[in-house]
Amino acid sequence: MKKISCIFCAAAVLLSGLCGCGKSEKEDIKTVDLRYRVADSYDLPASGAQSFTIMVTSTEPWVIKSAHPDWCIIDIEEGEASDPEAVRTGKATPVTARVQYYDNTGLDDRDDTIEISSDYWVGKTVKVHQKGIAFLTVPEEDLEQDVVKAGGDYVIHVESNQDWSVKVTSGDWISVKEGAAGHGVGTATVTAVENTSELRYAEVTVYDRHEEAVATVKFTQDGVQLVPAANEIRASFDQLSAEVAVEANAAWTVEKASEADDWFTIDTPEGEGNGTIRISLTKNEGTAMRKATILLKNKVANEGDYQAEKEIVVKQAFEVTPQRIILDDAEMEHWTSDWANTPAYTAGVGTLFTAKARLNRTMKFGTYTFNWSTFSGMPRVRHWFCFSDGTEVKADIRPGSGKVSFDFNAPSSGSSDKPSLSSFYDVDFSKPVALTCKFDPSGAGYCHVTFLVNGVEAGSFDTSENLLHTVKWGSDINMYIGVQDEGSEGASAVCEWYEYTVPVNWDE
Repeated sequence: MKKISCIFCAAAVLLSGLCGCGKSEKEDIKTVDLRYRVADSYDLPASGAQSFTIMVTSTEPWVIKSAHPDWCIIDIEEGEASDPEAVRTGKATPVTARVQYYDNTGLDDRDDTIEISSDYWVGKTVKVHQKGIAFLTVPEEDLEQDVVKAGGDYVIHVESNQDWSVKVTSGDWISVKEGAAGHGVGTATVTAVENTSELRYAEVTVYDRHEEAVATVKFTQDGVQLVPAANEIRASFDQLSAEVAVEANAAWTVEKASEADDWFTIDTPEGEGNGTIRISLTKNEGTAMRKATILLKNKVANEGDYQAEKEIVVKQAFEVTPQRIILDDAEMEHWTSDWANTPAYTAGVGTLFTAKARLNRTMKFGTYTFNWSTFSGMPRVRHWFCFSDGTEVKADIRPGSGKVSFDFNAPSSGSSDKPSLSSFYDVDFSKPVALTCKFDPSGAGYCHVTFLVNGVEAGSFDTSENLLHTVKWGSDINMYIGVQDEGSEGASAVCEWYEYTVPVNWDE
């Protein structure tokens, strides 16, 4: 077991005395230097627990006591004071006390507290947890059970040395027929009714004597399976195709809910088993989102057979015109200059960033494009997109290295958690360079981030998949843009403009 070393010097205690003349006399301040080496806590098995040791030195007599001496043995429970100077300098010989626990023959776990004290000072409390002998298991082969359409009885085997119970916790098509409660080794019988509709699921939970869940048995009953991977298809204004996967155990068809929706066609009107629904779209030239519904159904062989129907909503965004912004003096009033030099705007040219010049501002999610028109010397043109907890998404234009590089920071995360995106080299630095960072919503409130250089995708990633999990859709961005020297003095770059495009509101 891991041992730790702690040193406590008791706070001074002032003892006051009273005398008959109304005067008080102060006793000498008394201190205790109590030192020990022991872990904060121990987790022990029910039987065969290994002993552990406590090493103690003190400038005063000391004791070690257990809250449960009836099942804890401490071979040395007290000791005398050592030379104070030796204790303070760490040269005193420690006394090693060995702690041993009897086997726990009870069903329940048990807890003990060991206290190390010297004179009036309690220096350390050690927590000890010892397991009981209770056990309750369900064989692995019983944990997932397939049920036929006709239904029937299914058995759960319980291996235990205690009381237990079984309850249906999900699904109204099964019930516990026999063995709702038992003791020790036994079985519970679950009965399922006939299924005339879709594939369905249920759960039965096994509880111990304290009504704590120990195992969950999952039941899957055969039926029609027709499950689209998503109930919504989202397409950009100029996206010409889209698809959604289907998990099925039968033949199926796809049709429009309304033939009036003529801005897309269904390329896969039918399929069988697992497959993919594919649609073709026209460009949305309008100023509003287009929405339609398609219907996914299973084919039926006979009249009266069950037919499942799933709705999938198709949404296509409209083109949003970016807002182009010049970093003139009026715009820079909304930014903060936080490095040695302040960017300078020249009408018709742009904003000159010399090394070191930087601006920062809190922004909203969307798409940002920064157009850098000229580079002098060897500048490192930096872009930081910063979020909570020190999380940063970074992109640097580096003419001296012939690339645009990407980097990521987050607290307490290793480099292996970073996106694989690192550098993009297909850049002509003799011409203006437009760097775009696009934030789109992704599943469960995360973001899909895409970098583009002069309109060409340089890489993308989801923030839910790596160290950037703290980047949630809708949070503010603390944005920085700036220039540093990279290998030479006098480096600079000119930002001609930047553009912001508001994100698509898919919930319209």
